[in-house]
Amino acid sequence: MRRLKLLATAIVLFLFVSNTYSQQITSGSGYSGPICGEEGKGAYYTGEYRNLFVDVLEKTEAEVQTKIDKIWNHFFTPGASTAVYFEVGDDMAYILDVGNNDVRTEGQSYGMMITVQLDHKTEFDKLWRWAKKYMQHQSGIWEGYFAWQCKPDGTKIDSGCAPDGEEYFITALLLASNRWGNDGGIDYNAEAQNILKNIRNKTGVGGVHNMYNSENHMVVFSPYYDNVKFSDPSYCLPGFMELWARWAETDNEFWAEAATAARTLLKNSCHGTSGLFPEYSLFDGTPYRPDWQSYDTKQYKFDAIRCAMNVGMDFNWFCADSANQAEMMTRLLTFFKNDRYKHGCFHWNGEIADANFDYNAGIAGTNGVGCFAITDKELAKEVLNKLWETEPPTGTWRYYNGMVYFLSMLNVSGNYRIYKPTMKSTQNQ
Repeated sequence: MRRLKLLATAIVLFLFVSNTYSQQITSGSGYSGPICGEEGKGAYYTGEYRNLFVDVLEKTEAEVQTKIDKIWNHFFTPGASTAVYFEVGDDMAYILDVGNNDVRTEGQSYGMMITVQLDHKTEFDKLWRWAKKYMQHQSGIWEGYFAWQCKPDGTKIDSGCAPDGEEYFITALLLASNRWGNDGGIDYNAEAQNILKNIRNKTGVGGVHNMYNSENHMVVFSPYYDNVKFSDPSYCLPGFMELWARWAETDNEFWAEAATAARTLLKNSCHGTSGLFPEYSLFDGTPYRPDWQSYDTKQYKFDAIRCAMNVGMDFNWFCADSANQAEMMTRLLTFFKNDRYKHGCFHWNGEIADANFDYNAGIAGTNGVGCFAITDKELAKEVLNKLWETEPPTGTWRYYNGMVYFLSMLNVSGNYRIYKPTMKSTQNQ
């Protein structure tokens, strides 16, 4: 009888502890670890998008919304001294790299992702019309691809493409299709499917190839001549490719393999001690610098800061490589903690490469997204506090760090969501 009582007590205690832990995961109250708990149980399946500022820093929803509204007004108020969003006539707009006075596919597509996530359809449509008219090649060997760099008047500066632009264009258009439908003047789904097909149908004529290596399924640095022989880890967006595998009209199996390959390249390019990523790498993750590049792309500096955002977003959405991603992000964020969040340019092994290149808003943002994958609550608090205290960039070089920062803030605040084909425009689940 005594054994039965002890057993009953143990069962009650187990159920109490289990229920408490379950409530922590569901509510996020004070819980900084992974929400998925097991492989394949990310937000895509659960519909739960954590607000780390609320869960970990115990900010209120109102405080977080005020901050997001402030960032939107900062960058997207036409005519403001801090804006990067500029309207052209009544129906077009572009995101300006203010420092270089040009328009880039990364910025244009980032702007579209920001506007679809925040339900700003008018601005989304204006950005897409400009990109389609001036950036997208409608015929010839580059058909379907986008010229990565243009002047504000639409003149192409470089006809070649940078794959991150196409990746964000595709995914933003798919999400727009699912959120707003395709009967409002732009068939978002058809536009996305057109890009998806064109980045897979090149034959090498004129030096133009497919954007993804057909054998290893990895994204190339650029689908032009020898630039197909290496990659850029920050172009690895497994969360996006998981959506393509589900929603593309063709090549679904290929995109599923590409998602796995992207996770592999991110893992292999993450340094075993520092956790840092290089700007460019070979397909095995080894840092790489092509002869034509003017700076050392074996370093962590510009593009590489986005890798943490890609890993954290993928973990949050799909949780398909949780053990590796948790270890990678713990390693990286611990490195920045030990550096006291001072520097932003390193050799791959963690040695400072440029003491004058500071820890900036972009890095603060992407590292914050990396917190989705870690279980160290105190480390997460420290990194997220650093992000919360970071103001939107101003001045000549506000564009790149500002857009990366904005995307990161949407991720961390639970505003970076998957809109599935069955959803209505009023749903935000």
